[in-house]
Amino acid sequence: MNWQKEIRELFPVCQVQTYLDSAFGNGGCRIARDAMEQFFMESFSGKAEGKKYWNQAAEDVRRLSAELLGGVEPQHISITKNTVEGLNIIAQAFPWQAGDNVILNDQEHTSNLMPWLALKDRGVNCKMVRGENCRLPLEAIEAAMDEHTRIVAISHVQNATGYRTDLKKLAELCHQRGIFLVVDAIQTLGVLPCDAKAWGIDAVASGGHKNLLAVPGVGILYIAPKLLKLLKPCYGGSSAVNGINRELWENTCSDENSAVKLELSNLNYPGLYALRAGLELLLHTGIDNIWEHISELSKKLNTALREIGYCVVSEEEEEHRSSVVSVSVPNPLEMKAYFGEQGVIISKMDAGYVRFSLGIFSNEEDIEKAIKVAAAYYKTME
Repeated sequence: MNWQKEIRELFPVCQVQTYLDSAFGNGGCRIARDAMEQFFMESFSGKAEGKKYWNQAAEDVRRLSAELLGGVEPQHISITKNTVEGLNIIAQAFPWQAGDNVILNDQEHTSNLMPWLALKDRGVNCKMVRGENCRLPLEAIEAAMDEHTRIVAISHVQNATGYRTDLKKLAELCHQRGIFLVVDAIQTLGVLPCDAKAWGIDAVASGGHKNLLAVPGVGILYIAPKLLKLLKPCYGGSSAVNGINRELWENTCSDENSAVKLELSNLNYPGLYALRAGLELLLHTGIDNIWEHISELSKKLNTALREIGYCVVSEEEEEHRSSVVSVSVPNPLEMKAYFGEQGVIISKMDAGYVRFSLGIFSNEEDIEKAIKVAAAYYKTME
């Protein structure tokens, strides 16, 4: 694939090691660096013109993010610092009543647990669904729903196991009961299609520093109109739609249907320049093309690790497979260190797994190297 070879050259980390840790971060992308340099050149030269270029970057990110999410409205995209801020915005701005509940699951990253668990002090119950053999059956989530359930919060792809949930089916189950579906998509956006509009997802939060090819400190939050109307800003602060009525001395919002109402004053403009560049590259390449490429690599790695003898906790089936392949081993820290000594970067997970995660830059040589090192390490465990 010519596009893949060209894109790989944008990641210096790939020139010095086999980087299979995109679920942690993208390793550093040249286009992000170049975009941020553009920001500083414009700022230091006086070309900012009262934030003209900065605000344009924000609007571009809204437009590009909306396209990435299946053609939602750009005005329904809020700029955030990261995934967890986006989830906290939903959790804190929602009009909870005592006795309401939110459904979570025990496979989630802390980013998609802590914002909801913090609601206990407000009388909101957190109902925990237990995974089954690293899977999250929709039947179990459905069984937890009741007349007091207001939100189901779930990751599209679980960070530790790579398990992918069928969000379209889950959204249908939620909406039949008047429940909102809120999704952590940090492991999805940029490598897997996520059609929030067609699937009926009510909110999607993601940071930009992983597969969106940006840097830490910038992210996006999509909120569907029905949910957005219910949300009231938790903090007071100016934005393109927020201001002050100086006759009544009250905060005002000129457009309650705009997700910009949830933003606070200055954004991470250097980060937005980087995120804009990343989104442009992803959309130009095509998410379907990216996933087709990564899916084949993921399948090959998954199969090979099983054949070697590893206990692979990630799904083989296409429906639930992702860019993450994890194995359960007796000593994850030792395995991670062994791979590092061979120039292969992977992650140790708290759940007792070792995680291989593929990105847009991953190629066949990376997978062959990982398989070779995996086979050698497996012999040391026998």
